[in-house]
Amino acid sequence: MAFDRCRNCSFVKSYFLVILVAAFTMRFLPQYSVLINSLFLIGIPVLVYRKDAYELGFRNYLSGLKWGLSVSAFVLGCYFLFCSRLGESLNLNFSFGTALFFLSVALGEELFFRGFFYSLFENEEIIGGLLTKNNLISSVLFGIAHALIYYDPSMFKVFFPSLVMGWLYERSGSLVAPVIFHWLSDIIYQFVRCV
Repeated sequence: MAFDRCRNCSFVKSYFLVILVAAFTMRFLPQYSVLINSLFLIGIPVLVYRKDAYELGFRNYLSGLKWGLSVSAFVLGCYFLFCSRLGESLNLNFSFGTALFFLSVALGEELFFRGFFYSLFENEEIIGGLLTKNNLISSVLFGIAHALIYYDPSMFKVFFPSLVMGWLYERSGSLVAPVIFHWLSDIIYQFVRCV
Protein backbone atom coordinates (compact mmCIF):
# COMPACT_ATOMS: atom_id res chain seq x y z
CA MET A 1 0.00 0.00 0.00
CA ALA A 2 1.06 3.59 -0.59
CA PHE A 3 0.76 4.42 3.14
CA ASP A 4 3.24 1.66 4.00
CA ARG A 5 5.93 3.36 1.89
CA CYS A 6 5.21 6.87 3.19
CA ARG A 7 7.42 7.61 6.17
CA ASN A 8 5.44 10.67 7.29
CA CYS A 9 1.93 9.40 6.59
CA SER A 10 1.36 8.88 10.30
CA PHE A 11 0.19 12.48 10.46
CA VAL A 12 -2.26 12.00 7.58
CA LYS A 13 -3.81 8.95 9.23
CA SER A 14 -4.01 10.74 12.57
CA TYR A 15 -5.41 13.88 10.92
CA PHE A 16 -8.37 12.04 9.42
CA LEU A 17 -9.00 10.19 12.67
CA VAL A 18 -9.07 13.47 14.59
CA ILE A 19 -11.49 15.00 12.06
CA LEU A 20 -13.83 12.00 12.24
CA VAL A 21 -13.83 11.92 16.04
CA ALA A 22 -14.24 15.70 16.34
CA ALA A 23 -17.08 15.84 13.79
CA PHE A 24 -18.86 12.97 15.55
CA THR A 25 -18.47 14.40 19.06
CA MET A 26 -19.42 17.94 18.00
CA ARG A 27 -22.61 16.57 16.44
CA PHE A 28 -23.66 13.85 18.88
CA LEU A 29 -21.78 14.47 22.15
CA PRO A 30 -21.29 18.25 22.30
CA GLN A 31 -21.05 18.34 26.09
CA TYR A 32 -18.04 15.96 25.97
CA SER A 33 -16.50 17.09 22.68
CA VAL A 34 -13.71 19.25 24.13
CA LEU A 35 -12.60 16.50 26.51
CA ILE A 36 -12.70 13.75 23.89
CA ASN A 37 -11.12 15.87 21.16
CA SER A 38 -8.35 17.07 23.48
CA LEU A 39 -7.60 13.48 24.44
CA PHE A 40 -7.19 12.59 20.76
CA LEU A 41 -5.25 15.74 19.82
CA ILE A 42 -2.81 15.25 22.69
CA GLY A 43 -2.99 11.48 23.08
CA ILE A 44 -2.11 10.56 19.50
CA PRO A 45 1.28 12.33 19.45
CA VAL A 46 2.16 11.49 23.08
CA LEU A 47 0.81 7.97 23.57
CA VAL A 48 0.71 6.52 20.06
CA TYR A 49 3.81 8.13 18.51
CA ARG A 50 5.74 8.53 21.79
CA LYS A 51 6.69 12.14 21.14
CA ASP A 52 8.17 13.83 24.17
CA ALA A 53 7.43 17.36 25.33
CA TYR A 54 10.59 18.78 23.76
CA GLU A 55 9.82 17.24 20.34
CA LEU A 56 6.32 18.70 20.51
CA GLY A 57 7.62 22.23 21.06
CA PHE A 58 7.59 22.60 24.83
CA ARG A 59 10.90 24.45 25.03
CA ASN A 60 12.16 28.05 25.00
CA TYR A 61 9.36 29.02 27.38
CA LEU A 62 10.50 32.60 27.92
CA SER A 63 10.85 33.24 24.19
CA GLY A 64 7.41 31.69 23.61
CA LEU A 65 5.85 33.83 26.33
CA LYS A 66 7.45 37.00 24.96
CA TRP A 67 6.46 36.35 21.35
CA GLY A 68 3.00 35.05 22.21
CA LEU A 69 2.06 38.01 24.39
CA SER A 70 3.59 40.74 22.20
CA VAL A 71 2.12 39.52 18.90
CA SER A 72 -1.22 38.84 20.59
CA ALA A 73 -1.31 42.36 22.00
CA PHE A 74 -0.59 43.88 18.60
CA VAL A 75 -2.73 41.69 16.32
CA LEU A 76 -5.65 41.17 18.69
CA GLY A 77 -5.51 44.79 19.82
CA CYS A 78 -5.91 45.87 16.18
CA TYR A 79 -8.73 43.37 15.68
CA PHE A 80 -10.48 44.69 18.78
CA LEU A 81 -10.11 48.33 17.70
CA PHE A 82 -11.30 47.77 14.13
CA CYS A 83 -14.14 45.39 14.94
CA SER A 84 -15.77 46.75 18.08
CA ARG A 85 -18.04 49.74 17.98
CA LEU A 86 -17.94 51.09 21.52
CA GLY A 87 -19.43 47.97 23.02
CA GLU A 88 -22.06 47.26 20.37
CA SER A 89 -20.70 43.86 19.48
CA LEU A 90 -19.27 43.00 22.88
CA ASN A 91 -20.42 39.82 24.59
CA LEU A 92 -19.54 40.17 28.27
CA ASN A 93 -20.59 36.68 29.36
CA PHE A 94 -17.17 35.39 30.47
CA SER A 95 -15.94 33.16 33.27
CA PHE A 96 -12.92 31.23 34.47
CA GLY A 97 -14.51 28.11 32.98
CA THR A 98 -14.70 29.82 29.58
CA ALA A 99 -11.01 30.74 29.78
CA LEU A 100 -10.11 27.18 30.76
CA PHE A 101 -12.26 25.79 27.94
CA PHE A 102 -10.47 27.92 25.33
CA LEU A 103 -7.07 27.09 26.83
CA SER A 104 -7.72 23.36 26.46
CA VAL A 105 -8.84 23.87 22.84
CA ALA A 106 -5.75 25.97 22.05
CA LEU A 107 -3.37 23.55 23.73
CA GLY A 108 -4.77 20.47 21.97
CA GLU A 109 -4.97 22.04 18.52
CA GLU A 110 -1.55 23.68 18.71
CA LEU A 111 0.11 20.54 20.01
CA PHE A 112 -1.36 18.57 17.10
CA PHE A 113 -1.15 21.09 14.23
CA ARG A 114 2.14 22.73 15.17
CA GLY A 115 4.04 20.48 17.58
CA PHE A 116 3.17 17.07 16.12
CA PHE A 117 3.07 18.22 12.48
CA TYR A 118 6.41 20.04 12.66
CA SER A 119 8.04 17.10 14.49
CA LEU A 120 7.25 14.86 11.51
CA PHE A 121 7.91 17.24 8.63
CA GLU A 122 11.23 19.00 8.94
CA ASN A 123 10.81 21.08 5.77
CA GLU A 124 11.86 24.68 6.34
CA GLU A 125 11.61 25.61 2.65
CA ILE A 126 10.46 29.23 2.35
CA ILE A 127 7.72 30.09 -0.12
CA GLY A 128 7.67 33.60 -1.58
CA GLY A 129 10.09 34.84 1.06
CA LEU A 130 7.30 35.05 3.64
CA LEU A 131 6.36 31.68 5.07
CA THR A 132 7.59 28.14 5.24
CA LYS A 133 6.08 25.19 3.45
CA ASN A 134 5.32 23.63 6.85
CA ASN A 135 3.36 26.69 7.92
CA LEU A 136 1.37 26.80 4.70
CA ILE A 137 0.52 23.07 4.75
CA SER A 138 -0.35 22.93 8.46
CA SER A 139 -2.52 26.05 8.10
CA VAL A 140 -4.40 24.61 5.11
CA LEU A 141 -4.99 21.38 7.07
CA PHE A 142 -6.09 23.43 10.09
CA GLY A 143 -8.62 25.35 7.97
CA ILE A 144 -9.95 22.22 6.25
CA ALA A 145 -10.34 20.46 9.60
CA HIS A 146 -12.40 23.33 11.02
CA ALA A 147 -14.59 23.50 7.90
CA LEU A 148 -15.27 19.75 8.06
CA ILE A 149 -15.75 19.50 11.81
CA TYR A 150 -18.21 22.39 11.98
CA TYR A 151 -19.94 21.42 8.70
CA ASP A 152 -19.36 25.01 7.55
CA PRO A 153 -17.03 25.96 4.68
CA SER A 154 -16.73 29.52 6.04
CA MET A 155 -14.78 28.08 8.98
CA PHE A 156 -11.81 27.79 6.63
CA LYS A 157 -11.23 31.41 7.68
CA VAL A 158 -9.14 30.06 10.58
CA PHE A 159 -6.45 29.52 7.94
CA PHE A 160 -5.33 33.15 8.39
CA PRO A 161 -4.78 33.15 12.17
CA SER A 162 -3.18 29.72 11.71
CA LEU A 163 -0.51 31.33 9.55
CA VAL A 164 0.25 33.67 12.45
CA MET A 165 0.37 30.74 14.88
CA GLY A 166 2.75 28.83 12.60
CA TRP A 167 4.95 31.90 12.22
CA LEU A 168 5.00 32.36 16.00
CA TYR A 169 6.01 28.72 16.49
CA GLU A 170 8.85 29.03 14.00
CA ARG A 171 10.02 32.44 15.24
CA SER A 172 9.96 31.65 18.96
CA GLY A 173 10.97 27.99 18.76
CA SER A 174 8.29 27.29 21.34
CA LEU A 175 4.75 25.93 21.32
CA VAL A 176 3.95 28.43 24.09
CA ALA A 177 3.71 31.35 21.63
CA PRO A 178 1.04 29.88 19.32
CA VAL A 179 -0.89 28.46 22.30
CA ILE A 180 -1.07 31.95 23.87
CA PHE A 181 -2.10 33.57 20.58
CA HIS A 182 -4.68 30.86 19.84
CA TRP A 183 -6.11 31.04 23.36
CA LEU A 184 -6.40 34.82 23.40
CA SER A 185 -7.77 34.86 19.83
CA ASP A 186 -10.59 32.51 20.80
CA ILE A 187 -11.40 34.60 23.86
CA ILE A 188 -11.34 37.92 21.98
CA TYR A 189 -13.44 36.41 19.18
CA GLN A 190 -16.13 35.52 21.73
CA PHE A 191 -16.27 39.14 22.89
CA VAL A 192 -15.88 40.98 19.63
CA ARG A 193 -17.28 40.05 16.23
CA CYS A 194 -16.66 42.09 13.11
CA VAL A 195 -20.04 43.15 11.80
